[in-house]
Amino acid sequence: MKLHHKLFAGLCLLAGSLNACLPAQAGTLSAPVHETAKRIISLSPHATELIFAAGAGKQLIGVAKSSNYPPEVKNMTNVGDGLRPNAELLLSLKPDLIVTWSSGGLPVTGLKQTERMVPILSLQPIKLADITADLLQIAGLTGTLEQTRHQAHELEAIIQQTRDEYSALTPVPVFIFLGSSPLYTLGGSPIQNEVLQVCGAYNIFSDQSNPSPIVSLESIMQRQPTLILAGASDEETANEILDFFNGKGFSFARQAIVTQHPDILFRPTDRLIRALPGLCQAIDQARSRLQP
Repeated sequence: MKLHHKLFAGLCLLAGSLNACLPAQAGTLSAPVHETAKRIISLSPHATELIFAAGAGKQLIGVAKSSNYPPEVKNMTNVGDGLRPNAELLLSLKPDLIVTWSSGGLPVTGLKQTERMVPILSLQPIKLADITADLLQIAGLTGTLEQTRHQAHELEAIIQQTRDEYSALTPVPVFIFLGSSPLYTLGGSPIQNEVLQVCGAYNIFSDQSNPSPIVSLESIMQRQPTLILAGASDEETANEILDFFNGKGFSFARQAIVTQHPDILFRPTDRLIRALPGLCQAIDQARSRLQP
C-alpha cells in the first residue's frame, strides 16, 4: 500500500501560478516506517542534500555516485547509479530507509526485491512548497523534526517574500538552456517554471508536456525569448552559450543571460530556495537593461 503524505499550505499564493495554489505534497512511502530511520541510503543527489539539511546526515550509510554535496558525502559508500542501483549492495548495507527521486522522468529500476524488505521514500516535488514538505517529511522519519521546523519556516518565508517582490513585474520570456547537442530545454512540469514565475518571468516552452523536450533553433526564435537561463558556474561558460546562439542568427546582448550553478538550479533542495532572491534580482536587472 502506498502512503501519501500531504502538508497543506495555509494560504493560496496569488502568483499567476497554478502550482503555487496547490497544497504542498511530500513524498510517497512504499511501506510504513515504524521507528526512527537510522540507516538511510539516498539514490538521488537532491535527496542526499535534503537529508543533510534535515540534520540526518550522520544516519546516511550510502549514496548514489552522483551525490557530491555536501563534501561529507565523498567519504560515504557509493551504491552506484541512482537509476540502476546495485540491489545486492543495497541490501547488504541493511538500510531501514531508502530515498529516491521519482520526478526525473526516468524510473528507478531493480528495486522490486528491495521494496519488499525496506521502506522506500519516493520524492516527487513539482513546486517549491514541496521542497519544504519533503524536508519536513525526512525530518519526521529521521527524528530531527523539532530542529528542522525553524528552517522550513525560513524557507517558506524566502519563497513568499521573493514572490511578493518580483512576481507581478513585467513578465520576461526566458529560454532555459540545458544543452546544445542536442538542443534541449525544460518543458511544463519542472519546478524551475515556478522559480521563473516567482521572479516575474516565464519559460517559453512551459506548454510542452515533455519535461525536457528537444527543440529547434526556429522554434526558439518564434517564441522570442529576451533572456537565457542556464546552469553554469563561470562566466566563460555563459559567454560560450551566448556565442553559440549569436552564431546561429540570434542577437542576444551580453546581459541577456542569467546563470546559476547547475547543482543549485536543477536540484529541488533548500539551496535552490535560498538562491531565489539573488536569481530574481539578476533577472530583474536584466529586465531593466533589456527593456526598450
